Amino acid sequence: MQEIRLPVVETEIRIAKELKAGDRSLYTVVRVSFLKTGKGNVIGSWLTPLAMLVVEPGRQYALSLTGERMSLEEILELAPSLKAVVDKARGIHRIKVT
Repeated sequence: MQEIRLPVVETEIRIAKELKAGDRSLYTVVRVSFLKTGKGNVIGSWLTPLAMLVVEPGRQYALSLTGERMSLEEILELAPSLKAVVDKARGIHRIKVT
């Protein structure tokens, strides 16, 4: 008897490329979902915009695109890689000592 495998949904949180608007840096945070077969082939995908991160001199804030209230901390929790992006946009550079 042949084994039947149901499709699997894999989800990742991604940050779109920086968009500059004057002295502001804008980043779109999106959820990328893939529908994959049991063998790993992609049979569908979709994007869900979650938030817009705005970094400007002296402050940074998040604007929810889903209608839900979402703090900057919550967005950083969803997308930990965004912390390095925020630090870079704010001019904070960390030196790694080994």
